[in-house]
Amino acid sequence: MDDSPEKETRKRPPDPRHKTAGSSTSKKRRTATSTANKDAAARTSIESLPPEMLEDILSRVSVGDIIAFGATCHAFHHLSLSPSLWRTLCRRQAIGPRRSTKSPTNWKRTAILKYSQALYLQTLGGSGIGRGAPCVSRAITPPQALGFKQILPTCDNHFLWDDQGTVFMLYDSVTLSSSGQLVWSEASRHSVLCHNVKDFTVDPRSDVSHRQYVYVLVTRPPAVMEGAPPSWQGPLENGVTRKRCDCVEIYHQYSGERVFHMTFHPSLTFTQLRLMGPEVNRTLLLLTDSGKVYTVPLNETQLDRPRSFTVQLTLKEISNLLPELPVKQIHTSYSSVLYVTVNSSVYVETHSPGVHRQLFGTLQGFNTHSGHTPTPIPLPHKVVKCSLGLSHLCLLDESGHVFMQGSNNHGQLGTGDKIDRREPTQVVLSLTPVDVWCGLNHSLALLQGETGEKEVQGCGCGRGGRLPGWSQGSPVFVRLSVKAPRSTRALCSSKYYIYLLCCHDIEELPLFCSPQPAEGRRERAEEEAEREGLRRCLSQIRECGLPEQLAKLREAVQRHMTLSPSHKEFLEEALTMMEQGPSSTSVWAASKAKAYACKK
Repeated sequence: MDDSPEKETRKRPPDPRHKTAGSSTSKKRRTATSTANKDAAARTSIESLPPEMLEDILSRVSVGDIIAFGATCHAFHHLSLSPSLWRTLCRRQAIGPRRSTKSPTNWKRTAILKYSQALYLQTLGGSGIGRGAPCVSRAITPPQALGFKQILPTCDNHFLWDDQGTVFMLYDSVTLSSSGQLVWSEASRHSVLCHNVKDFTVDPRSDVSHRQYVYVLVTRPPAVMEGAPPSWQGPLENGVTRKRCDCVEIYHQYSGERVFHMTFHPSLTFTQLRLMGPEVNRTLLLLTDSGKVYTVPLNETQLDRPRSFTVQLTLKEISNLLPELPVKQIHTSYSSVLYVTVNSSVYVETHSPGVHRQLFGTLQGFNTHSGHTPTPIPLPHKVVKCSLGLSHLCLLDESGHVFMQGSNNHGQLGTGDKIDRREPTQVVLSLTPVDVWCGLNHSLALLQGETGEKEVQGCGCGRGGRLPGWSQGSPVFVRLSVKAPRSTRALCSSKYYIYLLCCHDIEELPLFCSPQPAEGRRERAEEEAEREGLRRCLSQIRECGLPEQLAKLREAVQRHMTLSPSHKEFLEEALTMMEQGPSSTSVWAASKAKAYACKK
């Protein structure tokens, strides 16, 4: 057995008393530092930052990040509504109008308009560009544009109208990449066609080959208008005219060159313009701010000839027939016009017997000499949106119901059959409609789900890729192979593309009113039926003599009026006395007066 001191030392456990005081102090210092760091981290959380610092941080991120940040809690939501935050964001990211020195009244709206605006194109199968799987492309948008309102394609270019009243011309330079996707080539360009635009339009036919010219309604100072009479310039103030005049300027769709313009008197101000008719006999419709509709005849084949002449405005028949009912909107097709009045009623005016027969199933009511008599379209609710095709139309009322009318030979009405409809027929859709569009022989609808997701549905002829995913067409509305962003607000189609116009306006009013319960709708329908019956009785009483009037009144009391027994007895007795003559009426009145005196 070995009793060496080295082995005994190795076998003994370490004595804790041998630890030095320095190691214990170092461990305490490390523990204190770690605790202090944790306390400092807890004290410097994002909630502890001052609002000014948070605003500065948020002004450097995107609009989507601010909206997501504001959805986390009540305090951050209140901070995300700060006008100073949105003003700083817009100025730092150069968002806003560049031509005007006037600042926006709502900086948040301006930022969201800029963030959400986009134009998407999807090729159709018959275009020859994107055969096979659908190809979607985001168009090159002008950096100075703010808030897209309308897109109108022509055979060579696309014309985009923004919220500032500027029309941009986007040159169509779309190519197909090796992976089968649409690509805007490096040669893609855009330019400003016109400023201060109040409305613009092209040929209403869905075939873009007919769209050779772009018609623009613009307001300009009279002092800079060519050929304006001095009497139109109005009083001068510091060398600048006070009044501005409305003009119609016509541009060639390929070059963007102005080929014609007409000037109106300052007393006439317009809000909308539309086209109809063939090129050699074009009709320009102008809607004034007071709701009157005027027409101007034009011949497009002579627009490129430099000459000066006077045009005459003609008041439309609808403004003569309904002078107390101003028009709010105009929609046109090749040979028909649809009017929406201020009370949201709808009238259709046809200029062709064939179109009139397709829309109404008969020539009754069509004037073979002029054909300009408007026909009312009866609907139970107010119309908020509509679209007019060559031979069918679509109406969207304030309750979100969709009504179709007209030719249905391809199933373009979405009723499940191919039977024409001569009156508005309600079509049931699976989601809430946002926008509708009527093509040559098919229809498209932009729908929104409960979560805000958008989708495109269509019906009718599917030839040429009109309905992506449904080449054989469909007599009912079906979901198409079109990917619609959440901010999509409108759609339209041409022979080559489906266009999705994206822009979100936080100040835009809701499209539909809140739906009424079933009991409320039933009571309203019963009340309307009762009023209609009383109106018919009044019209019949007006056309009769006194004895017949009394009989009609007695019938109305018995059939339509809900009265207490005493009231009904009183009216019956009064009518009987009036039928017997004045003497008996006097006796009856005296007896009633005597009875009243006895009660007193």
